[in-house]
Amino acid sequence: MGILLAAALCGAACGASSPPGSSPPPEQEPTTPPTPTTPPTPENIVVGSDPCQSDADCVPVCGCHPAACVAKASAPACEPGRVCTEECRAGTMDCGGGCLCQDGRCAARLMDVSTR
Repeated sequence: MGILLAAALCGAACGASSPPGSSPPPEQEPTTPPTPTTPPTPENIVVGSDPCQSDADCVPVCGCHPAACVAKASAPACEPGRVCTEECRAGTMDCGGGCLCQDGRCAARLMDVSTR
């Protein structure tokens, strides 16, 4: 009889549903961040001919969506107040690209944003 009573109590407790009006326990957050599904944006380094010693020596050429860098010391004056679109064009320094000094020459880090 004792075994029957224990089985009945366990069955009632184990199979019991939550009381009306109560909600299930909240799901726990994953301990590791989700893996991005988008691959990193590829980049292409294009080295120019202007000499440099550090990244600070190089600036983008004038104009919208630049695709080349020149030495700051010899850069032409850019047109003030120029208005450009804010789109990310592939093959330019838009959206993550920039100028750097590579092997003593100013270079442009061009981004391939078409894969984004």
